[in-house]
Amino acid sequence: MSRFQAQVVASTPGSGANFLGWFSSANNGGKLRRLTLGTIAGATTPTSQQLQIGIFRTTVAFTGTAYTPTVLDPNSAAAGCTIVTGTLSGGTLAATASWLIPFNTQSSVDLPWELLEEWVITKGTANGLVFQNMTNAVPSGHNIVASIEWEE
Repeated sequence: MSRFQAQVVASTPGSGANFLGWFSSANNGGKLRRLTLGTIAGATTPTSQQLQIGIFRTTVAFTGTAYTPTVLDPNSAAAGCTIVTGTLSGGTLAATASWLIPFNTQSSVDLPWELLEEWVITKGTANGLVFQNMTNAVPSGHNIVASIEWEE
């Protein structure tokens, strides 16, 4: 399997805002292997605030600003899965989040899903995962930074 990565800076996502989507293609599914989340606030110290990010499965893919993934092994073909960010629209989320990630804006969280732990999205253009800021709006001037790594 080939490994890919993407880094997204989400500008001040409000409560309930979907800020990152990872979607399979008609021919490729994938396995999520690592997710790192944190916040930045320009040249100032981030305001201390609790955030909760939900990971939702999709049944209809979202649209947004496409991000070109980076291949980690230069011997691999280009990624089949896609990353979208910005204002996501047009998709359908599962009724409840599959995973909740609480963290403080003055820290970060790094979650590896390796070996027996697997997050799989099956091939098919409607399948994917969407990351949503579920609780507090991110303070003005703050951004969520998400780094995602997967295998196809």
